[in-house]
Amino acid sequence: IDREICELNGCDTIWLHGDRLTVSEAKVVAEDGATIAAQYQQLHKSGVARLSLARALPPGRHAIDIAYTAPFNESLEGLYRVEEDGRAYAFSQMESIYARMAFPGFDEPAFKTPFDTTLVVREDHVAVSNTPILKEEALGDGTKRLTFETSRPLPTYLLAFAVGELDVVEWAPIPATNVRPQRLPLRGITVHGKGGQIDYALANTADFVLALEDYFGIAYPYAKLDIIAAPDYAWGAMENAGAIVYREQLLLLDEGAPVARKRGYSSVHAHELAHQWFGNLVTMPWWDDIWLNESFATWLGNKIARQIRPGQKFGTSTLRGGFYAMQNDSLASARQIRQPIGSNDDIINAFDGITYSKGGAVLEMFENFIGEEDFRRGLQHHMKKFRFGTATAEDFITSIAEVTGRQEAVSAFKVMLGQPGVPLLEVEQNCPGENASARLRQSRYLPVGSKAEAARQWELPVCPAFGSAEGRSEQCLLLTEP
Repeated sequence: IDREICELNGCDTIWLHGDRLTVSEAKVVAEDGATIAAQYQQLHKSGVARLSLARALPPGRHAIDIAYTAPFNESLEGLYRVEEDGRAYAFSQMESIYARMAFPGFDEPAFKTPFDTTLVVREDHVAVSNTPILKEEALGDGTKRLTFETSRPLPTYLLAFAVGELDVVEWAPIPATNVRPQRLPLRGITVHGKGGQIDYALANTADFVLALEDYFGIAYPYAKLDIIAAPDYAWGAMENAGAIVYREQLLLLDEGAPVARKRGYSSVHAHELAHQWFGNLVTMPWWDDIWLNESFATWLGNKIARQIRPGQKFGTSTLRGGFYAMQNDSLASARQIRQPIGSNDDIINAFDGITYSKGGAVLEMFENFIGEEDFRRGLQHHMKKFRFGTATAEDFITSIAEVTGRQEAVSAFKVMLGQPGVPLLEVEQNCPGENASARLRQSRYLPVGSKAEAARQWELPVCPAFGSAEGRSEQCLLLTEP
C-alpha cells in the first residue's frame, strides 16, 4: 500500500473481486504482524467486492487472509464440476472474469503476479495446475496436500486446475534447443480410461513448440507443458500457462482420423501454443487489447501450421478468415478491431470474427508490407522488452517501428485498428506503351442498399505487382489519400 494513496484516500477499504463466495472470516495481517479484522461484502453482480477494515492500514506490505467457500459453477465457468461414467472431475475456465468465482483476488489482467498454489484432494485423485508439483503430503484422512512450484507472473485468467481420477500420459520430453538448454516435460491428461487416445496429440506437439521457439528466438516460458482433454468444455481450448485445456474431440484422435480432424487439431494446437508467448509471456493490461492476443495467435498459428504441416493446406487460412470477417465488417453496425471495453458485459463481445479473423488478416497484411523478416525481428524485440509483463497495442506497434524504422506503418496500423469497415480499392490501369500507370481510389465497401457513409479513408498498404523481361516485381506504398 502506497503512502501517497493512503494520504489521499485513507486505507481502511480494499477493493477486490469475488463472485458468489461465502466468506466466513476476513482479516489483514499488517507488515508489523498486527491482525486487523475486515468485513467482506460483494457489492455488484459482476463480482466487485469490498473489504472494510476495522482501522486504517499504514503504508507498507500487508497480507489479506480470507476464509471462504464457493459452489462449483454450473455453466462451465470458474471452477466447475463434470461427471462422466459415474466419476466426478473438476476443471477450470478462468477467462475472462471467472477466476473471481473460484477465489477472491484482483481479477484483471494488469495484476500479473507469481502464484503459490496448494490443493487438498482425495488420495486417489490426480491434480494438475500451471506448475509441477513440489511436494505431496498424505493427511491421514483420505486426502493429500499438493504444493505446486511458484508460477511465473500470471494474470488470474491464466490459472488452471484439473482434479479427479485422471489418466496421466507421461511423454518423451521435448528436446533441448539453443534457446532452451533443458528438456521440456510433456504430458497428456484425460479423464479415466481415455489416456490411450491422446498419443497422436502428444507425438505431434514437439514440432509446434520447436517451430515457435525458433520463430521467437525465446524458450518456451514455463516449467512444463500439459495438454488436457476436458469432456465438457465451453470453448475450443484455453491457453492456460503450462496447462492448456482443450475440448477433448480436438486431442483424442489417431493417425487414421479424417483429415478435417487432423487440421482441427493442428490449427487449434498451434493457436494455443502461440499464446504461451503472445498473451501469456506478454499480456494485455486490459480487455480492449484482447484482439492482439487472439489476432496474433490466429495469424502465427496458421503460419506455423503451414510451415510444419504443408500437406494440410494452411496457406490461405488467414486470408480466408479475413474474407469471412468481411461479411460482418461490411455492415453499418460493425465494430472496430480494438474495441473499447467500458463494462464487463462488453468483454465477451470482443471474442468474435473481427478480433480473430480480421485481426489476423490485418497482421498478415502488415507483415507483407513491412517484410517478413523485419516484422519477425520487431516481434522478437517486443517479446523481450515486455517479457513476463504487460503491453498495449501502442507498445506493440512501437516495438515494430523501433526495430524496422518503419514509422509510417505506426499511423497506418492505428487507423486500421481504430475504425470499422472493409476498404474498397478501385484501380484504373493505363498502359499506352512502355510506361504503364495505375490510378487508385479508396472508399468503404458497403452492401447494396446500405445507408452508411461510404467516404471513409484508411492508410492502406498497397503492393502493386508488375512484370517485365526480368520477371515479376512488386512496389509497396501507403495509400493515404482518397
